Amino acid sequence: MQEPTKQDTNLAPAHRDLMTVVETMNCGLLASDLDGIVVFANKRLLDWLGYKKEEIVGEPNLNMVIPEHFGLILAEGQAIREGDLRARLIVARRKDATTFPALLIPQQFFDEEGVLQATFSIIVDLGTVQTAKRVGVEPNPAEVVPALEEIAHRLRTISGVPAGDLRSVDLNHPALDDLSPREKEVLHHLTLGDRVSNIAEQLFISEHTVRNHLKSVYRKTGVKSQAEVIKWARTLRA
Repeated sequence: MQEPTKQDTNLAPAHRDLMTVVETMNCGLLASDLDGIVVFANKRLLDWLGYKKEEIVGEPNLNMVIPEHFGLILAEGQAIREGDLRARLIVARRKDATTFPALLIPQQFFDEEGVLQATFSIIVDLGTVQTAKRVGVEPNPAEVVPALEEIAHRLRTISGVPAGDLRSVDLNHPALDDLSPREKEVLHHLTLGDRVSNIAEQLFISEHTVRNHLKSVYRKTGVKSQAEVIKWARTLRA
């Protein structure tokens, strides 16, 4: 057996410390491969869901959401693989079939050659308000709303979608001269946080047409994903 190098022994304690943080941090961590099969779940998430690790790892991540949302989760998974890294609200399902609302903040994992290997998500339990209602405690809107706004602000920043005055994107900026009026409309709605389905509904066009406009925007602006084009467009201030 090969003896560990000095570098290996120096990294081992740090690795153990990191794993301790990962396993006990106050949010869930979930990694899935490109087929939606779970490859990692931390202890916090397992505790929330009521599963053992061997009951989750190797199984479809659909097992952790309500059946009514299977189609939605599949579509969202594809969007995340395509680079849409905006935070999502989901209804998570525990092993005992009870549910809780959660915020999912996705990221992508690439290998050393830049090939996408998996998606990795931070999951925040938003079930405290529901718990309060179940025991007859009504949250005070005057206290809850500002707190939720602050959370949303911070989460948008964490997930790579900057918060702030979204209306300040200048669609007349010279950098957007190559875009058609419709492409600018699609970009405008995208920077406001609208999803493809919402954009299609508001512009009275199909989702397929919206995606085609986005592909054209990517090509003309030199970006590769929704997250990149949103971040870039929001640097074009009025």
